[in-house]
Amino acid sequence: MDGEIGDNIMENKLVNLKTTIMLGSFAFGIMSFLLPIYAKSIGSDAISIGGLFSIFSLVTLLLRPIIGKAIDRYGGKNFLVLAFVFYAISMVLFSYSNSIFLLYISRLIQAIGSSLMWIPAYTIAMDMADNKKRGNAIGQVDGASAKGALYGAIIGFVFLTYLGFVSGWSTIFKVYAVLAIVAGYIAFKHLPETKIVKQEDISLTINKFNSNFYKLLSIVFFSSISISMLTPLLMIYLQDKFTTDIQTLAFAFIPAALVYSFLPSKLGAISDKFGRITPMAIGLIGSGIVSLGFTHFSSLKILIVLWVLEAIGITMASPAQEALVADIVGENIRGSAYGWYLFIASLGASVGPLLGGFLYDYFGHSIPFYLNGIILLLDAFLVIVLFKNLKRPAKN
Repeated sequence: MDGEIGDNIMENKLVNLKTTIMLGSFAFGIMSFLLPIYAKSIGSDAISIGGLFSIFSLVTLLLRPIIGKAIDRYGGKNFLVLAFVFYAISMVLFSYSNSIFLLYISRLIQAIGSSLMWIPAYTIAMDMADNKKRGNAIGQVDGASAKGALYGAIIGFVFLTYLGFVSGWSTIFKVYAVLAIVAGYIAFKHLPETKIVKQEDISLTINKFNSNFYKLLSIVFFSSISISMLTPLLMIYLQDKFTTDIQTLAFAFIPAALVYSFLPSKLGAISDKFGRITPMAIGLIGSGIVSLGFTHFSSLKILIVLWVLEAIGITMASPAQEALVADIVGENIRGSAYGWYLFIASLGASVGPLLGGFLYDYFGHSIPFYLNGIILLLDAFLVIVLFKNLKRPAKN
């Protein structure tokens, strides 16, 4: 009976966490879809558009290890609340951005918010979940963010349809700013604090990251480079090859967005049942194969199906990978571990968009897709080889 009550309390807290993440993520979907289109409409080329994604990753690259260590020492709740404050400021600035310079400033402030949000979000989720439900818990957090991105994109498309491109852009980002403030209020009032560790305990355990953690970081680095190459290029590619019509592009975008919104917790639970390595490898292999074949089809409908399949692969691999961090480090340094994990992901993601834009502009539209596919297949091979003897975590 007491166990059931405890589970219900934890579930309620997880619901509050998911709600804050969802509300704070409303801009994410429209950002990946609309930012390249908007930037291109004001005269930006593929490299400068890639820079909008790289500057985001560069800021998070610098801040995340510092924030992760601070969360271990001071707790993560206040960092999460502050994240939504920065998000609200950035959304207001986006609403007034009419030049590439202002877009870069808005993106920089948004990156500070992202640096402050994801580490405490993952740490709180892992503190609330027992070992056998980590994949599901972290999948629920990722899924909440994706749902917010989807709902925000739908709202954005409505505003763009009825208000026009420029006026709709300004209005939707003001709405996102209000939702970010609401998310911060819920986080402040209803979320628990993360476990706080004494400084001497952090110093003793921070040096105990084992070899498996560093192996994982090497895989994360290369996969983040390859996947981030395509983030700003997918919409540019569809515009160049098919159409610039916003509604048609939205039709292409939404099916994959649905996958990211509703499958992470379910696919994360697979890693709880069968281990982290199998879904990671399958997801990377599937995404890699799709990327290799993406530019060989001239039908938009086929590309939509391929985009969905790639999203399924990434959604299968990501929760397993994120839960694996908690499996292979001690609970006293989860904040630091996720700080370094996200640092490496940001390092790769700061290189990927610029590399992708350069390859796309100067070597051909297919080259970034080929390179992404090759890297993901190599990463899948490394996952199988490097973690073949990894033991599953003991159940609480």
